Amino acid sequence: MAEKKKGAPIILIIFIALIFIGAFSWLVWRYYPDIAGLTEPENMAAFKEKLHSFGVWGIFFLLGIQILQVISGIIPALPIQVAAGVIYGPVGGTFLCITGIFIGSALVFLTVKKFGQPVVDRMFPKEKQEKLSFLHHADRLNIIVFLLYLLPAMPKDVLTYLAALTPLNLQRFLGITIIARIPVLLGTCFAASAVMQGNYLSAAGVSCISGALGIVCMVNSKKILEKLKSLRKKK
Repeated sequence: MAEKKKGAPIILIIFIALIFIGAFSWLVWRYYPDIAGLTEPENMAAFKEKLHSFGVWGIFFLLGIQILQVISGIIPALPIQVAAGVIYGPVGGTFLCITGIFIGSALVFLTVKKFGQPVVDRMFPKEKQEKLSFLHHADRLNIIVFLLYLLPAMPKDVLTYLAALTPLNLQRFLGITIIARIPVLLGTCFAASAVMQGNYLSAAGVSCISGALGIVCMVNSKKILEKLKSLRKKK
C-alpha cells in the first residue's frame, strides 16, 4: 500500500505534465505560422493586436513556445524573439525569452543528467552530435560553452543536450547560458520593437550588425569549432 501511495503523486505529476505539453504543442501548431510570419514587418501589428487580445495569457503563450523551442531543438528561435520584442519591447521581450530559455534548458539538462545518452540519441542523429563531441574531453569547458552560446550560427539546439553529459552542474550551466545569450536576444528584441515604433534607422543598424556577425559565424562555423577544440590545455 505504501508503494502505491508513493507512486500516485508521480503518476499525477506525469499526467499534468503531459496535459501541459499537449496544450503547448497545440498552441505551436495553431499559432506558430503567425509567429514565423513576423519576420515580415507588415504582419507585426496584426499579430500584436491578436496576442494582446489574449490578455495575460499572451505572456504564458509566448513563454510556453520559447520553452518548447529549447526542448524540441527544431523550432526556429528567431520568430519567437521577434514576437517578444514586438509585443513586450526590448527589455520585456528579452526577459520573457530568457525566462523561457532558463526553464527549457533546466528541464533538458536535468532530464539528460537523469537518463543519459539515450535521451540525446532520441533527439539528434549521431552526425549532429559529432560536431560537439570534443566537449566530453574539453578542459576549458566553461569558456567553450560560453562562446558556443554567445556566437550566432553555432549548434545551440544539440548543445543544450550534450552539455548535460559533461561535468557541468545545473547552476553553472544555466549561468553560462543566460549571460551568453543576452546580447543577441536583446539586439533582436530591440530591432523588432524599433520597427514597430517606426524607428527604422535603429532597427536597420542593429539588424545589419547582427546579420553580418551571423553570416561571418555561419561561413566560418567549421573553423570556429576547430578553434574551440584547440582551447583544450596541452597535456
